[in-house]
Amino acid sequence: MILFKYFYVLKSIHILFQRETMPSIISKLFLKKEQVSLKATVLSLFFFITIILVLLLISQLLYFSKKLSYESINLKLTTLVKDIQTSMTTNNKTNANVLSLLSFQNSANLKFYTKILENNRSLYAVYTGYSNGSFYEVINLNIHPLLRKIYNATSKDQWLLIEILGSKPNEKKVTLLDKDLKPTSFSITENTYNPTLRPWYKNALHKKTLIKTKPYEFSNIPSKGVTYAQQLENSEDVVGIDVLIYDIQDILKKHITVAYMDAYLFTQDRLIISSLMNDNTLLELFFKKHSSFKEFETPQLITLNNKEYIVQILPFKNTNSSDYVALFSKYDNVVAPYKQQTYVLIAIFIASLLVLIPLIIYFSNIIVKPIYKLVEQSQNIKNRKFDSVNNIESPVLEVALLSASIKEMSNAIYSYQHSLEKKVQKRTQELSLKNQELLKLSITDKLTGLYNRVKLDKTLQDEMNRSLRTGDVFCVILMDIDFFKKINDGYGHQTGDDVLIETAQVLQKLLRKTDVLGRWGGEEFLIISPLTSLENGVKLANKINLFVQSHPYSTYKNQVTMSIGVAAFQKNITKPEEIVANADKALYEAKHNGRNQVKIFQ
Repeated sequence: MILFKYFYVLKSIHILFQRETMPSIISKLFLKKEQVSLKATVLSLFFFITIILVLLLISQLLYFSKKLSYESINLKLTTLVKDIQTSMTTNNKTNANVLSLLSFQNSANLKFYTKILENNRSLYAVYTGYSNGSFYEVINLNIHPLLRKIYNATSKDQWLLIEILGSKPNEKKVTLLDKDLKPTSFSITENTYNPTLRPWYKNALHKKTLIKTKPYEFSNIPSKGVTYAQQLENSEDVVGIDVLIYDIQDILKKHITVAYMDAYLFTQDRLIISSLMNDNTLLELFFKKHSSFKEFETPQLITLNNKEYIVQILPFKNTNSSDYVALFSKYDNVVAPYKQQTYVLIAIFIASLLVLIPLIIYFSNIIVKPIYKLVEQSQNIKNRKFDSVNNIESPVLEVALLSASIKEMSNAIYSYQHSLEKKVQKRTQELSLKNQELLKLSITDKLTGLYNRVKLDKTLQDEMNRSLRTGDVFCVILMDIDFFKKINDGYGHQTGDDVLIETAQVLQKLLRKTDVLGRWGGEEFLIISPLTSLENGVKLANKINLFVQSHPYSTYKNQVTMSIGVAAFQKNITKPEEIVANADKALYEAKHNGRNQVKIFQ
């Protein structure tokens, strides 16, 4: 394509010289008797350097563009491999530490196992296999959306407990538990699972140390993961954890942000662990055509599905196994930016030649000066000085035509811009109003009109940051309407909504302008009081308690009371969740002691 373009240029020069000889062109330029076309002037000047430009273009496209694209692919993949290696090393250490903690437990502990799962978002399950055939496993139902469907769990269920007793090997008890570890349902089914026969159990006993399996597809959910297992100290029992592979996908997305590249992570046995596009067709086709990856440690150009790809595959160590990262890039898309750079270099080269050619001194009088005037006219248009745009007199026909076109364009732009600015101004005002409405909606509770959880979380973080920076104290008041469920059940949800709305109105009247009030969830409200001590926070809480008790509700004729927990910032607190948890503990104490009272977290 490039050669065709330059062949066309050379042909144009040949036709030009057939019509007018070089002496006739020079004669017209020096004598200034007739207007000379710009095409004739420029082509006569650059006739002898055209061949150089063609050679430069070919060398850039055929060599440097390809070389630079290969180097960019290699750099991107090398960095990607290092990040994956670092992530896996970190995960291995973390999971090994978790398993070490579990291995010191003399017996399975439900609370301890759930705490381990809560603190490690990639953990799927924690379990213990006993030498007598017993088995105890806790699964995080939030780890995958299909788990709830498989086990008929509700939204309240958070944990799945599986128990097999060695004395009853044919029975398996499956229990669903909520977030507070309270059973919500259970079932007893026929069992065929024996932990002592599983590879993870046998390998852990055989090696007497921590073992890790190769990545595999889990049987009950469509996701890949690995198993870590270790023998319990002074026993023949084995504790294990199942880990989902999640963070690899995030690393791939971090490094590859263009649609024409895809990356894959796979094992030495060609098991695909993860891919960027979640489409393994290209890699599977590559596997069929290539049995060895050695030659692809440097970028190679191959054809798959009638398309050219730059492919590079680098190995890395993952514990005791060797895995690979492959990067597939469409050749045309990768080379395109470097082709563009080639065109820029050619333009710079042409500009450099202009400085070296003596004839440019004369040509500048005919071409450059009028062009500068055209630039000046363009600047006038840019600066909206449309009245200053005038026609330029020039012996070059194209310059005179261009000047007239600029004048006409100036008039058209002025007319169009004037109407466009009015439209833009109107649209900007409308957009600003819509943005304000959207912002308000995003941080407001629809029922009560108070701030919602999003705004409260941000305010808590801001106050925590300020307290950590300056040492200032702020107070958090967590309130819960007593026996609110009875109001809903006895008088209907509309009455319950009325109670929530009126309670919000009562609370708003008692607060300072600097206090932030919001609906924390359900019948709970949260007040954040900046620069407020615990003592002053308690005073405000007591005041709120009295006002709510004495408020006559419009649709609910009984007295409404609240249980209130108060907590303040302390030096040992580093996260906003901690101060809210302290207030929640105080609230729980208030409820436990009979409700309708204020309790302080000490």
